[in-house]
Amino acid sequence: MNAMTCPTLVHNYSVSSATRIAAARDRTRKEPQGAPPTPTSERLLGRRILIVEDEALLALELQLAFEDEGAEVIGPALSIYHALDAVTHEREIDVALLDVDIAGDDIYPVAELLRQRGVPFLFHTGHGSRSQLGLLFPGTLTFAKPALPEVLIEQISRIAR
Repeated sequence: MNAMTCPTLVHNYSVSSATRIAAARDRTRKEPQGAPPTPTSERLLGRRILIVEDEALLALELQLAFEDEGAEVIGPALSIYHALDAVTHEREIDVALLDVDIAGDDIYPVAELLRQRGVPFLFHTGHGSRSQLGLLFPGTLTFAKPALPEVLIEQISRIAR
């Protein structure tokens, strides 16, 4: 296979992710000058969503998708340290989307703090076992990476406080 026919992969995400990010940027650029971008929908309007994801491209894709739906994104937190800081210092978090393995560290301390604060969260992971997560955090939804942003948006809109 030569370089012209080989699909480019970035952190296990194909060019289609990068293409979707570029398309989202183009949508906001096409708005009339001075006019705020119009979200495609408003299912997450006014919701403050914490994203904890160590894969920068995926974090950006999720951030843009959530913002397109009217959400205010906290983060994305790319490390456990930044996630703990956000959970400790942000007054209002309506819901959180958590990767289970953040640069080799488990997300469990962050999930526990969110649970103590009464903040609903869901897991989006390529590593965690659904049964193990279900035992540690009963009733919490787990989605295998890469879940479509549309699927995550639908679930977030249902569980956000």
